[in-house]
Amino acid sequence: MSRGITVMPVLVDNGSESETPDWIEKVPGMRFHRIGKNLGFGGGNNRAFSLFDDNEAPWTLVLNNDTSVTPDTLQILVELLQERPSVGIATPAIFYADRPDLVWSAGGNLSRLRMIFRQGTYPTRESLPDGPQDTGFASGCAMMMRTSLYRELGGFREDFFLYHEDSHLCLRCLRTGKSIVLHPQGEVFHHVSAAAGGSMSPISIYFTHRNRYLLARDELSALELVLFSSYYLAVSCIKTLVYPARKAGRSVPYLWKAVLDGLKGRTGNTLEEPG
Repeated sequence: MSRGITVMPVLVDNGSESETPDWIEKVPGMRFHRIGKNLGFGGGNNRAFSLFDDNEAPWTLVLNNDTSVTPDTLQILVELLQERPSVGIATPAIFYADRPDLVWSAGGNLSRLRMIFRQGTYPTRESLPDGPQDTGFASGCAMMMRTSLYRELGGFREDFFLYHEDSHLCLRCLRTGKSIVLHPQGEVFHHVSAAAGGSMSPISIYFTHRNRYLLARDELSALELVLFSSYYLAVSCIKTLVYPARKAGRSVPYLWKAVLDGLKGRTGNTLEEPG
């Protein structure tokens, strides 16, 4: 319970091999579902949404399992959505768990040429705005949306498997005419990429790079895609030199597998060991 808000926790075990923890049964109202295989970020969250109806939960907070949330955050985000019907998605400020003075994500705006949401507007806690601000992006790490809007949009794109599903959802949200708003008084702390082994791990490198191109294929015009492809290949060449210097040389084959799979339009969990 958060200052009068009834919280209905929904948890999906997305293909893990571990036993169900004992604490699951002790959480009031918990709805738990175990999936037989890993369906990725989009698939896991979509299954979670299937466990309740819109009239049970008009607002849904999508939350990573490697985060912690301040007590008033749910109330703050709900009140924003209640007071502003034009808002489809609300995002809190998300801080690094080990550096709570630094912002990990606080909205962003799309650079079409680079096909990435620029999120560096508010690098520190002190730089955050005093109140809610319109933005173009909410990280899937922690976003609250109208459940009805989620249903209207058809949920997260499952064939991305991991990364950029939130970007795709945000772009579709904006096309409906609903806005995305950052509320900096809502606070979440994120242990960055803990589940994927770190931001420089092969799994992170592969899916972020491949899905960036898949997103571009969906969103850009033919001319824009040609320009982006040139940029994308140039960046990949630069990263091939940079990664070894950052002690991530083992990720270079995964980077180029991502490039090839992106150009081919391959989706889903296609991360086999590069030959």
